[in-house]
Amino acid sequence: MKRSGVLSEFERGGATLLDRRHGPADGTPFVLVHGIGVGCSYFGRLVPLLAAHGTVHVVGLPGFGDAPRPSWDLTVEEHALLLAGFLGTLPGPAVLIGHSMGAQVVLQAAADAPAAARSLVLIGSVTDPEERTAPMQALRLLQDVLGEPPATNWAVLSEYAKSGPRRYLATLPSMLEHPTEAVARRVRAPALVLRGADDPICRLPWARRLTAALPQGRLVQVPGGRHVVMHTRPRAVASAVLAHLPPVLP
Repeated sequence: MKRSGVLSEFERGGATLLDRRHGPADGTPFVLVHGIGVGCSYFGRLVPLLAAHGTVHVVGLPGFGDAPRPSWDLTVEEHALLLAGFLGTLPGPAVLIGHSMGAQVVLQAAADAPAAARSLVLIGSVTDPEERTAPMQALRLLQDVLGEPPATNWAVLSEYAKSGPRRYLATLPSMLEHPTEAVARRVRAPALVLRGADDPICRLPWARRLTAALPQGRLVQVPGGRHVVMHTRPRAVASAVLAHLPPVLP
């Protein structure tokens, strides 16, 4: 993703979140949250499609991508607490869009701070309860890499290189142990579970199970997409996000 937009930081409790803002300053807020080990660049093709409809905030979680390194490794719950604090600075409820572990973060934030979420979009959600081990996740990640186009792999792996394996491995247990379904049951905002139809990480049975746990859940599959579907099929993802927008209440 080109380093455009307005860059700012949000700090609380010793952890710093990066916010790169795109689009108009007064539109519908869209907040994009990346997955484990990566950063913001793989949202680059989706951002302009959403920025035509509102203000896009691409969030960098502490210690990942270009975000400042905290002195400890945050859990999913701690990332969500920091995100909820950031959401409190926005002018109104936001459309929360999380990818992979980012889906867990936005779910947790929406459950803990319901007034901050207008709706949720969970892309390539983790973690399938049938596969909550590090070796299985490594296998599924390899399967995805082998099927993604080179440009997508470069967008992902270049961000992994910035974060480094230590932080990935330190964060992984929290991702695997997060009670995603239990948290989903607490979310009252409309939630879209979105997966690439060929995603080996967010498999269809898990996507259906997560959708069923959400009080207002809906499942959409993007043909031909894999785990990083917002990079390979950005227009289809943007269309699904915009179609999912709930009406603004007076």
